[in-house]
Amino acid sequence: LAYSNKRLFMNFSHKISTHVVWDIEKAKVDWDKNKLFIVERVIERGTFENFKYIERYYGKNIMGNIVKKLPCLTAKDIAFVHTYFNIPLIELKCYKEGILKVCRTV
Repeated sequence: LAYSNKRLFMNFSHKISTHVVWDIEKAKVDWDKNKLFIVERVIERGTFENFKYIERYYGKNIMGNIVKKLPCLTAKDIAFVHTYFNIPLIELKCYKEGILKVCRTV
């Protein structure tokens, strides 16, 4: 993991906005097993501060690889991840045959 002291990070996990994971108990989240879920939720519903916390935990490269696997994003989120991670649109799963697959609206 990118974050050198996992235990210290878990003390900060309470800073992930409650509305990001409203349907689960944050204390019981396995941050390693559920990477895709956490990254997707933070991109969809989190603040930039939430985003930076999980980036510190997983690392930018791992997050970029996770983002490539997300099946759909809002147009705003697609633009953000494309720019932030410098990922060609064609490498995003939500990009199919030159058409962006936008599954949610803001």
